[in-house]
Amino acid sequence: MENEDYISINQRPIIELLIEGEIFQYMSGSYIQGLGKKFGIFNVDGSISRWIMLQTIFNQLHARGKTERFLKYFFFEMNINSAVKEVIRDNEFNQPKYDEIAEITEESQGNNRAVAKFLRQELLERVNIELAISDKKLIAVNNEIKIVDYDSEPEIIASTTEIIDNEYINDLLEKSMKSLIEEDFDSVVTKSRTLIESVFIQILHENNVSFKENGNISQYRTSVNKALNMRPDNNWNKDVSNMITGLNRIIDSISNMRNNNSDAHGSSNRVRINSSEAELILNTAVNVSKYYLEVNARKKLRRKVV
Repeated sequence: MENEDYISINQRPIIELLIEGEIFQYMSGSYIQGLGKKFGIFNVDGSISRWIMLQTIFNQLHARGKTERFLKYFFFEMNINSAVKEVIRDNEFNQPKYDEIAEITEESQGNNRAVAKFLRQELLERVNIELAISDKKLIAVNNEIKIVDYDSEPEIIASTTEIIDNEYINDLLEKSMKSLIEEDFDSVVTKSRTLIESVFIQILHENNVSFKENGNISQYRTSVNKALNMRPDNNWNKDVSNMITGLNRIIDSISNMRNNNSDAHGSSNRVRINSSEAELILNTAVNVSKYYLEVNARKKLRRKVV
């Protein structure tokens, strides 16, 4: 059964945002009927007003549990080339509709893609202004659409304020959280990996360890483990050794995901992650970083005592 919250989409102010051409292109009655047919809805009366036509479609979509699929199509798959071209044309004649993309004045594959991405986000934000009255909002999760409570936010579980005092690292953490809230999950992966790397570099500098800054996080980890005496040996408890081995695997996994799945690479074959995985990755990176910094802090304290 479809989430009942999707009923809140079916209101005139939102429908008019979708069809009047303010952001996407204007939709004629026949175009709206065509949308319905795409989703198996063939009984939309062509003599009624356009917004009631789409309202009728939404009613049937909800009854069939297809509202989410329709919204995914509308926001991410539907052809909006005419709206994109109009924005670029206005920019070319120095009459920009949106200051944020006013510098895009000619068509190209990259430019058109950038404008389309902006328009989709702009429409989503305006729809959410209307949904806020119902205490709901739409979020885009890897080109999927979900409806959630308006105040719903992912959380950073681990508190780092007591241990991470490096301004750069704290700034990186804030940006990571912003990316998570904005559903920019590729960026979350990149920043999570960079967080661990930055902590390793900080620890190596504090322990006066010479190393080559080549971005090889495995080499950094090996040097950090040596500096902090965290390399398992036969005298270690078996469970502790297994824990450290597991910790190393976690770091490798985050590093590999960054190499294969983040915004630092344009591969179309990368594995898509959703909000839960992104939240897990960032929280894991925070906890791993905090653990290493705490071990380093204990070592510095022992030096002072001696």
